[in-house]
Amino acid sequence: MKMASKNRGLIIGILCYVLWGILPVYWNLLSGVSPLLILCARVVFAFIFMICLLAVTGKMHIFWSSFTDKGKMKFLVPASFFIAFNWGLFIYAVNTGQIIYSSLGYYMNPLVAFLLGVIIFREKYTILQLVAVGLAFAGLLVSIIAYGRVPIISISLALSFATYGVLKKKANADPNSSIAIESMIITPFALIFAMGFMTDSMRTVSGWEWVLFVGGGAATAIPLVMYSRAVNDIPFITVGFLQYISPSLSLIYGLLVGIRPTESQIVSFIFIGLGLVVFSVALVRIAKREREQNKPL
Repeated sequence: MKMASKNRGLIIGILCYVLWGILPVYWNLLSGVSPLLILCARVVFAFIFMICLLAVTGKMHIFWSSFTDKGKMKFLVPASFFIAFNWGLFIYAVNTGQIIYSSLGYYMNPLVAFLLGVIIFREKYTILQLVAVGLAFAGLLVSIIAYGRVPIISISLALSFATYGVLKKKANADPNSSIAIESMIITPFALIFAMGFMTDSMRTVSGWEWVLFVGGGAATAIPLVMYSRAVNDIPFITVGFLQYISPSLSLIYGLLVGIRPTESQIVSFIFIGLGLVVFSVALVRIAKREREQNKPL
């Protein structure tokens, strides 16, 4: 059962990061809308989507059970604010032509996740995984040196999402319920902000853009539910390294829309790509060893 749970978590984690990797295409359709208004809409419509999903699937009782569990809520409350900050900063980066630096931020996250996995969750690692982290760090170092200054957007994205992941793993709550709770917590803030400061921006939103807002609720909630499941089932180190899928796809999208990386960024991505290959080999070896250990005598 434990092996099956890990395999399920790995597959769900991969699919989750693929979805996150292609989401910039969706948010770019709203490039004419204020990033702050997009953030507010994401929060509100994600909450509506999750409540409807829980009601349809008959799982509202699990939602209320999690909501009244102080042990879970002490992690879910701060998690909601960390992910809201992360969303807003990412949308800002995408809509202001800084997608390369948002990608760099998510390339940083696995390194942060590796450290947190070892320090906080006492997770064990292999020599190959350590080599993979070293290669990724070398790539990150190249980018920071070439950038010429500390990339604030990148660091903020990496730290906020890694912290969110730690809080989610600590909470170990039902994925659907946890996302509903998180979005519920920040929905009042989103509504107050939108009504108080974004009324002029709301008047200029077209009917098509409102449709995209509604769809953005599902686009926001579904990958988060998948992430919640993955972070509960597999080591935090592995969850972090899977994240390389998302910024790689975002980078490809950036290239397609005409954003060209510099030579230093190319070198950086080569190092990171090698690290991802090495880490993948390490995962295959670990899985093979676990299968052999679980074979009946």
